Amino acid sequence: MRLDDILDTVSGYASDADLDIVIRAYFYAARAHDKQRRKSGEAYFTHPLAVAAILAELQMDVDTLATALLHDTLEDTFVTAEEIEQNFGAEVLGLVQGVTKISKLEFRSKEVAQAENFRKMLMAMSKDVRVILVKLADRLHNMRTLDHMSDAKRRRIAQETLDIYAPIAGRLGLMRYRVELEDICFSYLHPEKYQEIVDRMAEGEEERQAFVDEVCVELQAHLDTVHVKGLLSGRSKHLWSIYQKMVNNKLEFEQVYDLLAFRVLVEDVGQCYAVLGQIHANYRPVPQRIKDYIAMPKANGYQSLHTTVLWGDGRRLEVQIRTHAMHRVAETGIAAHWRYKAGHLDVEPEEIAKLARLRELLEVAREVEDPDEFMEVVKIDLFTEDVYVFTPAGDIKEFPNGATALDFAYAVHSEVGNHCVGAKVNGRMVPLRHQIQSGDTVEIMTSKNQHPRRDWLNMVRTGRALSRIRRYLREEEQETGQRLGREMLEVELKKRGSSIQKLVKSGELKVWLKDNKYKEANEFLVKLAQGHLSLARVARELVPLDDEVELEELGDTALGRIIDRIRGRGSQSPVLIDGQEDVLVTFARCCSPLPKESVMGFITRGRGITVHRRDCGQLLTMDPERRVPVQWTQEAKGGTHVGNIRVICVDRPGLLANITKICTDASINISRVEARSLGDEKADCSLQVSVEDVDELGKLIRRLEKIKGVISVDRVGSPSM
Repeated sequence: MRLDDILDTVSGYASDADLDIVIRAYFYAARAHDKQRRKSGEAYFTHPLAVAAILAELQMDVDTLATALLHDTLEDTFVTAEEIEQNFGAEVLGLVQGVTKISKLEFRSKEVAQAENFRKMLMAMSKDVRVILVKLADRLHNMRTLDHMSDAKRRRIAQETLDIYAPIAGRLGLMRYRVELEDICFSYLHPEKYQEIVDRMAEGEEERQAFVDEVCVELQAHLDTVHVKGLLSGRSKHLWSIYQKMVNNKLEFEQVYDLLAFRVLVEDVGQCYAVLGQIHANYRPVPQRIKDYIAMPKANGYQSLHTTVLWGDGRRLEVQIRTHAMHRVAETGIAAHWRYKAGHLDVEPEEIAKLARLRELLEVAREVEDPDEFMEVVKIDLFTEDVYVFTPAGDIKEFPNGATALDFAYAVHSEVGNHCVGAKVNGRMVPLRHQIQSGDTVEIMTSKNQHPRRDWLNMVRTGRALSRIRRYLREEEQETGQRLGREMLEVELKKRGSSIQKLVKSGELKVWLKDNKYKEANEFLVKLAQGHLSLARVARELVPLDDEVELEELGDTALGRIIDRIRGRGSQSPVLIDGQEDVLVTFARCCSPLPKESVMGFITRGRGITVHRRDCGQLLTMDPERRVPVQWTQEAKGGTHVGNIRVICVDRPGLLANITKICTDASINISRVEARSLGDEKADCSLQVSVEDVDELGKLIRRLEKIKGVISVDRVGSPSM
C-alpha cells in the first residue's frame, strides 16, 4: 500500500477530506522511523503505513489515519508529545497517547500485564473509541506478519488475540476483521487441524461453487415472483467456526452439514420480510433457527434476518437477508454510523461511546482491581450475546446464553440486583437461578431484607452481575472484619487491663502499626478478624505482661495434650480429630456442616472441639492457633445430620403442605419448621431436616425450587426460629 492509494481511498468516501494532515503525518513518521527495521528485515515504517491502510478500508476519518501513521513514534523514536501536539493538534496527540502509552509499565507476570494493558486500553477508549480501532488495526497487521517471531511468542500472541482482540472486533461489529483474526490465530494455535480443514475445503471447492451457483439461480427465481431484485451470494464459513463446531458437537469434518452460508441483499426492510416469506413458502424452515435481528438488533448494531431451511436433497441452507445499508454496518460496524466534515469526525465523543455499546466493560475497568477477576469478567462480556428478553415496559435487553433472572436484575440496576428475591418470567414465578430465554418478559421482585450472598456468584453469567456481587461481598467483608476485629481485640486487651482507646491515646498502637507496616488500623483489624494474625500474639505485643509463656514454647506436644484432656468425654465421634474418634465434638450452628463437605475443628474452652465448614465466615474470625484439622469418618456418611433450609415463596394456602410433601416423598424427616409472612404477598419458611450428607440436601433444594410459587431456596446455618 502506498500513500497515494490511501489518499485515493479517503477521497472515495470523503470527497471534501482535508488530506494535508495525513500527508504531513506520513512524512513525519517516515523520518522518525528512518533506519528502523522489523523482525522480517523490512523497513519498520511499512507497519504504521499498513495500519493506516486498514483503517482507510474502514473509512475512518483523517485524524485516525494520522494517528495510525504516528502511533509508534512516542514509544519507539525520539519524537516528543509536545512536537506531535504542535504539528498535528491536541486531538491527534490524545489518540496517539491513548494507543502507545499502554505498554510502558512493568508487571509481576504476563497475565497481570495483559490485564492491566487491556484495562488501560479500555480506559483510553472511554475517552475516544477510535483508540481501540487503531489498536485493532495494529494487532491485525501484526498477526498478518507474525511468521518471523519464535513459535512460543506466536502462540502467546495468538491466544491473547483470540481471547481479547477478536471478540472486541465482534462487539464493535467489525466481523470481517474478527473472522480474519480468528483464522490466523487458529493457524498458529492448532496448525495441524488448521491445515487439515484447509485441505478438506480445497478438495470440495469446485463442487461447492457449483452448488452455490445453483442455489443463487433458484433463489432469484423465487424472488422474481415478488418483484424483488436481490444481490445473492454464497460463501464458505470461516475455518475457526468450522473447527469450533467440530469440537463442540464432537463431529468429523464430513459431519459438518452447514459449511456454506448464503446472503441476500435488498433495498429496504419490507423486501427483507418479503424474501423471508418466499423462502419459507418454498423450503421447509428448521425450527428454532429463525432469528429476527432487524426487529431486535444485536448490541453492536448488527441487523439481519437469519433462517435455516432444508434444500431439495436434504441439505440445510443458512440464509441471511438484509438491506445494503445493514450490510455496510455488518462489514464496518461502528464506523458505518459516523459522519465526517472535511474528513474529520463530526460526532461528539459521548455519541461515539454510546455507539460502542461497551459501557459495562468500561465500568468493570474502573471498578475491578484484581487482574484475574478483571480478565474473567472481560472475557464473559466479550462473548457473543444472543438471548433477547423484554422488560415489563417492552424494552429489550440482551444477554449471553445461560444468563439468569439474577443477571437480568443486575442489568436493570445494581440495587435491584442486590435486593432481588425472585422474578416473574412470562407471569410465572421463578427462582433467581432460572435461565432466561429469548422472547421472555421478565419482572423482578425485590425485598429490602435481601442482600447478595456468596452462592450468587454461581448463579450469574454476566460480567456486570459478577463484579457487582463481588464488590458488595468485599465491602461487607471489610465492614464485618473491622467490627469483629475491634471487638476481638477489645476483649483480649481488657484481660490485660488495657483498651484500644488507651493504646490510641498513648500512641502505642500507632507505633505498632508502623512497625508492622500497616497503613491504617482498619486494614490490621480485618486481617485479625480473618485469622491471618494471632489475636493472643498481637495482644502480647501491644500490652506485654511479666512471666508470659508463648504457646509455641510448649513444643509440638501442646496440641496433643489439649486433645488428651478432652478425649473420652463423649460417645464415638462422626469425625476424626488427629486420627482419634473418641473426642468430644459439637457441630457449629453458624454453618451446620454435613458429610462430604470440607471441615475444620476449633478447640473451645470447656466444650471440646466445635466442627465448622472450612469456608465458614465465623471460623475465619477465630484464633488460627486453636484450629485443628478434622475429617469425616466412614460411619458419618451413613448416618443422619441436621441441615437447615430457608424457602422464600408466595404467601398462599397449601404451599407449606407442598413443601412438606416433597420432603416426605424424598424420605427426609423434618425436625422443625416455621413459616412467617414477609408482607408483599411473600412468606419465609424455615426448615430443619435430617439428611445423610450435603448431596442429599442439595437434591432436596433443587426439588423444592420446582414447586410453583417458590421464589428462592437457600441453605443456611442455624434456623431463624
